[in-house]
Amino acid sequence: MKLIGKMAMPMRMGMAVMSVAAALLWGAAAAHAAPPEIHPEQPKIAPSIRFQEGVTAYDQGDFKRAFDIWLPLAQGGDLAAMRNVALLMRKGEGTVKDPKRALWFYEEAGRKGFALAQLNAAFMYLEGDGIPKELDAAAFWFHEAALAGSPIAQYNLGVMYEGGLGIGKDLPRALGWYALAARSGNQHAMDRLAVLVPALPGPKPPSPADKPLAKVAPEPPPAIFEMRGSELQ
Repeated sequence: MKLIGKMAMPMRMGMAVMSVAAALLWGAAAAHAAPPEIHPEQPKIAPSIRFQEGVTAYDQGDFKRAFDIWLPLAQGGDLAAMRNVALLMRKGEGTVKDPKRALWFYEEAGRKGFALAQLNAAFMYLEGDGIPKELDAAAFWFHEAALAGSPIAQYNLGVMYEGGLGIGKDLPRALGWYALAARSGNQHAMDRLAVLVPALPGPKPPSPADKPLAKVAPEPPPAIFEMRGSELQ
């Protein structure tokens, strides 16, 4: 009896193992059967890759393709794409020329802190590029881009302060902005400081006999704007 009892357990275990083996064999057969048809979702191109495709098209002169690539990105909030779409609209390349719409894209990107777009908006107002010329608006956007560290904006803002263009004339502020631009290596700013500083009044002569020595450099000619930074970068 004890012998039979010891054999009964292995028999039950053997049947269980056979059942598991059968299940595994069925699963293997099912795995080799034709799988159900699947339609995976197409992978989305990363905005940076898509943006670069637009740059390539632009460099090849295919402005329409560049515009068609960048516009959806711009509408989705890509700041660089917004600026590039604005450039194409401003110049009428790959799309209908529309300076007002271009300015809208520049300013939208500028309001989100994109310094290059701020600079573009400033130039459009400064030149009256397809829109009314507004020096006060140009000064505003140059100031925003200058605060963001653009040497061109810093220099041009200095020009506006020096000449009282769109803002109150303020030579100390002009010198300050020229100095900041010069620290970044802006040649226009360095040249302007080189003629402005010697023309400033010096110390008061300590005695009448020293008065003939109190000379300053001649007043320099008016400063000119640096007209760069308005193209695609």
